[in-house]
Amino acid sequence: MKSISKTFFIFFVLFQSASVFGWGTKGHNIVAHIADAHLNAGAKREVERLLGGYSMAYYAMWADAVRSEEAYSHTSTWHYANVDEGYSYATMPKHPDGDVVTAVMLCIERLSAKGQNDSIRSTYLKFLIHFVADLHCPMHAGRQTDRGGNLYPVIWRGDTINLHSLWDTPIVDAVHPTWSTLEWATNIDHARNNRAEKRRMQAGTPFEWMEETVILARDVYANTPQNMPFSQREYARRYTPMVEEQLLKAGYRLARLLNEIF
Repeated sequence: MKSISKTFFIFFVLFQSASVFGWGTKGHNIVAHIADAHLNAGAKREVERLLGGYSMAYYAMWADAVRSEEAYSHTSTWHYANVDEGYSYATMPKHPDGDVVTAVMLCIERLSAKGQNDSIRSTYLKFLIHFVADLHCPMHAGRQTDRGGNLYPVIWRGDTINLHSLWDTPIVDAVHPTWSTLEWATNIDHARNNRAEKRRMQAGTPFEWMEETVILARDVYANTPQNMPFSQREYARRYTPMVEEQLLKAGYRLARLLNEIF
């Protein structure tokens, strides 16, 4: 009886901690702050107008907040693109309801369409702010076989969570525990903010950016032991460059897309 109860408890914990979110609030806000700092004057005016004067960070989590509403239930698969071992994004069978890459492309199309009313453009701008960040989170290119790491249990600071949840907020907090959102955005942007470096990171298409994330996801799987204790300090040190670069790329690339659109 005890064994059955223990098994049920473990299943319940894993189920409860299952997530389809990408970066947590801090990660999404970091991306939005970086992007905002690199908008040209025209794009900044249009973004602020469409968002009713609010910042991009204000709406950075909007797409997660509305996904449970009936009107937006069709967007639930738009936050990720699961890619199994042995596949690339290009060769992996696609979800019929769309994925994060097709969602980003749809946002670009709707925002660029002439004559589109402001209400629709505002909605797709809010989606784009969120989805570009999701596209750069490694576990949003995780395997379909474990639901993007949701069925991959890991032990983090003595608790059993899942790999997807680990790459939500805990990994960001572990990399720089004392940094606020603004310190994150300012510090990583300052370190890499030169014209050649920014141009390098902004290059490519959403399809190519997704293939980069698939490769990073494989590295995360390979170096994260399943259901076994490991050193959080060493893990955070190993993935500091990846976390910083992915958040920075997402911010720079979001700014590039918005500058081109507007």
